[in-house]
Amino acid sequence: FVQEYIIPNLLMQWISRNSNENVVGIAYRSTKLPANALGSRGINVVLPPKVRYEEMANNEFCPNLAKIFKFTLPVSWQVLKTVEYVPESVAQSDRENLSRRLRRRKNRELTGSIDDEILNIYNLTDFYKLETCMDEIQVYAHIKP
Repeated sequence: FVQEYIIPNLLMQWISRNSNENVVGIAYRSTKLPANALGSRGINVVLPPKVRYEEMANNEFCPNLAKIFKFTLPVSWQVLKTVEYVPESVAQSDRENLSRRLRRRKNRELTGSIDDEILNIYNLTDFYKLETCMDEIQVYAHIKP
């Protein structure tokens, strides 16, 4: 039992049961990034199936959600991380500039932590590398419910 999950679970139940409402999911900021971070990075989205039990028993995925999104095949984070993929969209000079900026900051007193800076250096992270690799080499397609 985790106390902080009570409200999200109640909201998810309400969304799932009220199919005539315009609310389809919940978006919330990751606790791993600063709460005042701008942009779409670090936002978690939960979209529960809005179908009856019988429909879910007959389908592997929610038919309503399957129509909305295009997916890639599942891929292991650990396996993808071993790929030495160089994204087309990031020039080496961009990485070098970001790395130089990080080294310069070492000479100053930091007011926060590396966690607070992660959005500024996102292009240096494994998250960015893996996200870009998947986006550039995998096929997106609708799935069959």
